[in-house]
Amino acid sequence: MITELKSVRDVWKKMPTERHARLFLENAIWGDDRFCPHCGSLSSRPLRGASMRPGLYQCVERECRSQFTVTTRTPLHATKLDLRIWIAAMFLVLTSSKGISSVVMARFLGVNQKTAWKLGHAIREMMDDRQGIAGRLTGVVEVDEAFVGGKPKFRHGVKNKRGRGTGKPIALVAAARNGQARAVLIPNAQGRTMKPIIEGWIDSTSALITDKNPSYGKIGASFSSHHTIQHNKRQYANTKTGAHINTVEAVNAVVQRALIGVYHRLGRKHLQRYLDEIIWRWNHRTPESKVRKRKSSSGLSTAETTTVWKPIPVVDQMRGLLCGAVGRQMRRTPSWGLRWP
Repeated sequence: MITELKSVRDVWKKMPTERHARLFLENAIWGDDRFCPHCGSLSSRPLRGASMRPGLYQCVERECRSQFTVTTRTPLHATKLDLRIWIAAMFLVLTSSKGISSVVMARFLGVNQKTAWKLGHAIREMMDDRQGIAGRLTGVVEVDEAFVGGKPKFRHGVKNKRGRGTGKPIALVAAARNGQARAVLIPNAQGRTMKPIIEGWIDSTSALITDKNPSYGKIGASFSSHHTIQHNKRQYANTKTGAHINTVEAVNAVVQRALIGVYHRLGRKHLQRYLDEIIWRWNHRTPESKVRKRKSSSGLSTAETTTVWKPIPVVDQMRGLLCGAVGRQMRRTPSWGLRWP
């Protein structure tokens, strides 16, 4: 069983043939209980023969009798690529700090850009926590909106609105101080739009912290406490209540850095999947305590303990990614877009 991958080269070293990659996927998706992706039955038998595809099984239920492999009804469905390329692509997406563009991924994997683009979006599709497996945010939770996009292109005689009047896509972001976060695109920043989303994300016993946007006024009444920060008066933290929104702004900063340094442009059509990718990496970190020793000018040494957040092992991330892959089949459209059968 593979427990660690340190590089893309490690994928080919530890999986010398495509069969090893298939076994890795079967262990990640099925574990010890192989199930039929069509009916969910745990009863199936392998099909072997000269004309049979590798890793082919058949459901033994009389009402089903469907044939399947580990990639059936997943984003890898009907792939013609070597399965090791898929695993290497997952490695690149999961280990990049701000994401990886399809052009760079194509160069690393030896495929064309269109193939790398589809690989990237297939992996992001598996990062969507639509089943709510991660659970609700608890403790101290910060909420803020992020306007995604750079400076509008200059047009003579056109004045672009700034602040909340801008036409940029709006992402609602919530971040708990225990390391978990959520993000979703919203049509506007009005209270009636954000209220059901925030109440669905955050446990009612949590403490909510926001800025002074009036839309949060009634929303805060649903939680045990609600503290605000007023940035337009240069208030960035309240020492008495411990209120600040630095955590959620750090999440927003990662979104902006991915836009500036990697993707350069995030269209509305696919923006939610890029948000899912960024939130996935944020949520799959673990805190580590580090002790730093410092010497003062008088020669006295003092020890300071700081918390550093580091990504969990990439193989563990892959297993978490693949365990919810069934049912997320994704295909290309004739115009090189994406569709969900």
